[in-house]
Amino acid sequence: MVRLAALTMLLTVCALLLAVCAGCGSKLAGPAGAGDPYFPQMGNGGYDVLDYNIDLTVDPAAGPVDGTVLVRAAATQDLDSFDLDFVGLHVKSVQVDGRAARFERKGQELIISPPVRLRAGSTFDTLVAYSGTPQPLHAADGSILGWQRSGDTIFTLDEPEGAATWFPVNDTPLDKATYTFRITVPEGYVAAANGVLAQNIANGAGQTFVWQMKEPMASYLAAVAIGKLVLKEPQDPSGVPIRNYFAEGLADAATKAFASTGDVLAYYIDTFGPYPFESYGVAVPDADTQGAMENQTLSLFGRNVVEKDMTDPTGDAIFLSHELAHQWFGDSVTLAHWSDIWLNEGFATYCSWLWIGHSQGKAAFDKQVSDARDAVVSQKWPAPGKAPANDLFNGGVYDRGALTLHAVRLTVGDDAFFRILRTWADRYRYKNVTTADFVSLVQEISGKDLHALIDSWLYDSTMPALPGGGL
Repeated sequence: MVRLAALTMLLTVCALLLAVCAGCGSKLAGPAGAGDPYFPQMGNGGYDVLDYNIDLTVDPAAGPVDGTVLVRAAATQDLDSFDLDFVGLHVKSVQVDGRAARFERKGQELIISPPVRLRAGSTFDTLVAYSGTPQPLHAADGSILGWQRSGDTIFTLDEPEGAATWFPVNDTPLDKATYTFRITVPEGYVAAANGVLAQNIANGAGQTFVWQMKEPMASYLAAVAIGKLVLKEPQDPSGVPIRNYFAEGLADAATKAFASTGDVLAYYIDTFGPYPFESYGVAVPDADTQGAMENQTLSLFGRNVVEKDMTDPTGDAIFLSHELAHQWFGDSVTLAHWSDIWLNEGFATYCSWLWIGHSQGKAAFDKQVSDARDAVVSQKWPAPGKAPANDLFNGGVYDRGALTLHAVRLTVGDDAFFRILRTWADRYRYKNVTTADFVSLVQEISGKDLHALIDSWLYDSTMPALPGGGL
């Protein structure tokens, strides 16, 4: 009996040891997705990117790119493998902390297995070398995303998922990071990117432009514009450095179209608080871009926008002021999930109305409100809090999203409303936000429970009437 009991105990201990060893040998992988309800495969888990150092050699006329990207990240769990989002281009090699790492491709995932397990809390560097001709993505709503080339002109338009077409990235707005871009182009070409131009280095038959984005940035806002561009640096009354890059043949028209940038900046600073970045400007390449994009510190406008829409003074003011407002609302304060897109577009739309009212008078502001209300009713767009993933940028997100803010303003009064906007911009600077964060802030500052009001504007199938029935 004693020997049997001892044998039984020994077998039990062995079984436990085997189980522990089996656990030691299991592979620990970061999630292949950041949990966005609309785009579950976008982004990745298991780490937090701190910085991207993107080095590109570009042949604008022919299209090919040679690139290396150094991704510095902090592990948030133990990792035997982790993913980066990357589409199309040929990966030549991957290193983690200076040592060769195994990798494989599955759809948009670049799956990397470092030579040793990465421990939670450690910082690690991943170097990816790649080459090829980047190809844009064609989104479900018909838009074209990512790296795009028209003749020898190149630009990027990444919202919401185009960044992975031109560099390996944790492509989720939740993982903001700083960026350095080193872009080498042939002589006669200019490369513009986010942030501040730190160096312009002559390099044989070409030039290397080094740009630094020192404030945190979401990946969909990363931007490059390459072409035969002219630099214009107008004076800004607010003191923010402005550097605009215009295609040579568009420089005169674009200079006129964006002449009021400094005035809009000064008004927004006075209304929302300090400008959140070191510089601002726009890029207008010699290409049609399907619209405008609020790339952080370097908004993108196409040839088609400058030549057509911006010939009208009101259209000029709306386009210019909308993308500039995004620098506060969308770029600095960024949505956490794409289902809350109204926090970007509704805010920027309302800010453009505020600028119209400031520069053209109350009647012009009232017309924007009235026109938006009529458009929402006639077009039957979905409620802004329910924008479908395949129609994320429908008009309701912009117009009814802005009307939601106007309904709040009419309810709480101007003093509380503008304190809400300034506090929103200050408290959540460089951070991510949700609709619940906004509702909570409205209640905190106004002392009113506006859950039902805001919910009705964001989610009801029928648009409510504005409070008080007025504009």
